Amino acid sequence: MSSELPAEDLEEIVSHFSSLLHVLTHDARGERPSGMRDMLIDRLRDALDRRLPRLSSDNPAFIAGSFLLETVVHRRERIEIGRLRHRDLGTLHALKTVIADRADDAVARRLLLREARIGMALRHPRLVHIQMALRLVDGRPAIIMEWAGEPLSQRLSSAGSVSTRDCLQAMRGLLSGLQAIHATGYVHCDISPGNLLLPASDISGLKIADFGVALEQGGRHRDLEIKIAGTLPFMAPEQADDAAADPRSDLYSAGRVLSALLERCEEMGRHVEEIGAFAGHLAERKPSLRPASAQVALDLLDELGKTVAHS
Repeated sequence: MSSELPAEDLEEIVSHFSSLLHVLTHDARGERPSGMRDMLIDRLRDALDRRLPRLSSDNPAFIAGSFLLETVVHRRERIEIGRLRHRDLGTLHALKTVIADRADDAVARRLLLREARIGMALRHPRLVHIQMALRLVDGRPAIIMEWAGEPLSQRLSSAGSVSTRDCLQAMRGLLSGLQAIHATGYVHCDISPGNLLLPASDISGLKIADFGVALEQGGRHRDLEIKIAGTLPFMAPEQADDAAADPRSDLYSAGRVLSALLERCEEMGRHVEEIGAFAGHLAERKPSLRPASAQVALDLLDELGKTVAHS
């Protein structure tokens, strides 16, 4: 059955909408309105963009006068992340802030602002771009970032499989991003599928997010009043002992991510085993047995890619 509207119904909708549009955008003298009608226009635009069945009875709340909070996509003990839409540009962004119940948590506030400073100093195609830091009307600090899609953890929890090509592309993006982080003197300290985002659900565009527990190389989390940082089972063993931050800890986590990807790979053969061996090399329990740096790991990955391509 066709879902298209009959021509006469479409003409009636166009006529009514044209009248509504004229009322909203011009007053009796043909001048553009302001104030309440501008807010109504924003509500109508929001309803159309989000395909809502009706206009909300509440006026939309805009952050910094420009960003509409569409939905909260993630909430944990101290932090929540929402998806924003710019009211004029229509672009999507992410908002990270302290949850309202922890608004007075000095540690959470300090860590968020520290993350903003670190993130704004990092620029690389494989790193989520932090665009600005601001304060919400209730005084909570907040970070606005590019919207970089859903996390890899969501892809791994879906019913679909991944290919060896997906695995290699994801690792190239991940190691490239880590190389950029390490070159600035930082260690991410929480590489896990939940912190790896896929723009447009494309694994080849993988980006690293969340610099909330990043450390300067040689630093320790106890100096930030954090007991343990990282995500089990992706956290390097030495992190549990609060060892000095070492870039090779991120390589361990990258190896565990690759192993998680391989668990969803249905391909068979020697090349799968070789990728698994590379994952094991990254995730050696002793840091000294892992590649010396992300760049060294990238070089090994390139060699592996050539081998897989010819197998």
